[in-house]
Amino acid sequence: MLSDSEIQVLIDDVKPFSSKNLNEIRLKNKENRAYREYDLDVRSNSGKNFRLRIRENTLNFFDFSVILIYVDEKRKYHILRRYNGKHIHKNQIEKNKFRDFHIHKATQRYPEAGFRIDGYAEVTDAYNNWKDALTKMLIDCNFKGDISFLNNFN
Repeated sequence: MLSDSEIQVLIDDVKPFSSKNLNEIRLKNKENRAYREYDLDVRSNSGKNFRLRIRENTLNFFDFSVILIYVDEKRKYHILRRYNGKHIHKNQIEKNKFRDFHIHKATQRYPEAGFRIDGYAEVTDAYNNWKDALTKMLIDCNFKGDISFLNNFN
């Protein structure tokens, strides 16, 4: 289990990327699934391993996720942030429910209460498509590189 301070250290860890890597993003259909997906592995300046995952529903373009995953030394995945499209979400501890674009944030208290580490989410109006969600995540999660090209991202 990760503590809140460990989660923040991982978010703050500098994650270099190049526009070349992001220009190569092409969502691919997943066999027998109703979504397209793309993964990009990133190694932080401190040597930690992360995975950037993008998913988009093939039928509903408001149904997407841009996910930051920390991959620990034992190859266990920890979802630190999830920038989601518009669908119903309920925060189990707070008991509030909404149907909107939202950002999941890993917390220590959710797994302590028996829920997923990224079970808590907050409504956002910072994006309405996966490309803008990706830009928001890159900024929020300390990716370093030129993101200006994302304005013309296909």
